[in-house]
Amino acid sequence: MHREDALTISAGAAELLLVANKPGLTETGGGHGAKGVDFQRWWAVLRMVELEQANELDFLLLFETVQDVTELDSADTPSRARVYQVKKKDRGEWSWSVLTGTTAPPKKSSSASSNAATPTFAKVGDSALGKLHLSLAAFDQLPVEAYFISNAGCDIPLAAGGNAATSMPCSFADFALQHSQLLSQALSSLGANGSPAPDLTKLKLKRVPIHPDEPSSYVIKLALELLTERSPAHAGQASSFVESLATKISPLGRHTDTCSSFEDLIKQRGFARQEFMSAMGALETIPDYSAYLNIWLTQLQTEGMEFMLVTALRAQAARVVREKLAGATLPDVQAIHDFCDIWLDANARGPHLRPYFEAGLDALKKDFSSFRDSELLARFAMRAIKKCVDLN
Repeated sequence: MHREDALTISAGAAELLLVANKPGLTETGGGHGAKGVDFQRWWAVLRMVELEQANELDFLLLFETVQDVTELDSADTPSRARVYQVKKKDRGEWSWSVLTGTTAPPKKSSSASSNAATPTFAKVGDSALGKLHLSLAAFDQLPVEAYFISNAGCDIPLAAGGNAATSMPCSFADFALQHSQLLSQALSSLGANGSPAPDLTKLKLKRVPIHPDEPSSYVIKLALELLTERSPAHAGQASSFVESLATKISPLGRHTDTCSSFEDLIKQRGFARQEFMSAMGALETIPDYSAYLNIWLTQLQTEGMEFMLVTALRAQAARVVREKLAGATLPDVQAIHDFCDIWLDANARGPHLRPYFEAGLDALKKDFSSFRDSELLARFAMRAIKKCVDLN
């Protein structure tokens, strides 16, 4: 019997909780400040879309629990896990020394290879791959794989020829012999004497096409493919959909307190497939107003509304949709919506759009002067479009 088959529901959850509460296995802050955390968040949204495209029956992502992200195959009955270190790089490739904390083995052709200094492993425990290995070693029962995820490649030769920079994904066991042997020694130095040799096949590198400066672009592309297949009437809302998911997962992992139960761990740091599907369900309850909005904005600009204001209005309208999908409408914002609905019912529309919008804005500013004109106009536009669509 495989140990996967022997693992009970409670054992899988209990071990994950035990490892999550061990000090030193969490990558808080991402190592790159706000931009790095943003990269991790968008990768997590991408991973959820990938899992859904693969028709996974269930999944659970835990943030800042073991490394940056921990992926379980079930929110209730975890039988396997993956731990991820997710790191962006603004330029260049990852070097051997940065990833492993030790110097690269000399090239075979090097005349200095016979005189090469004995490698030291003092910094291995603080390296990216060292941390991943320690996370793997912390599990006794739950089958686990560990991944180093980045937008950049790794300048490490492979046994089959070529380089990890151009051949990712790959496992550490795919490295050229000198490199894999040195890495095995380096990782072994982190364990007690007599510890089993590290299984390099369970440590993997993967490159993702997420640009650090525009991390949402590729995620939107994949979400568009998913929605085109699953909910074609709402494919045009792909951007709002992924933005809402990014907003939902943003606060997860900020709690660093020890969790007393697996349920508490999920509540503080988790996002499951059920929540992903709920977000898709919410999307299907919101008509795609984008086509109507484009027509109205074109008309407003034709009637002389300033281009910059029209652009700001468009951006604010997208925010309104994301807000709706995330279920994050605040009471003061709901008051604006209620005001718009009452005003729209009480004021007849004329042949031109711009005077109607300006009259609505004047009325709104009397009660909501702390809001920008573009936001008030965007909320007014979305409520007016909703009213027109509902009437038909």
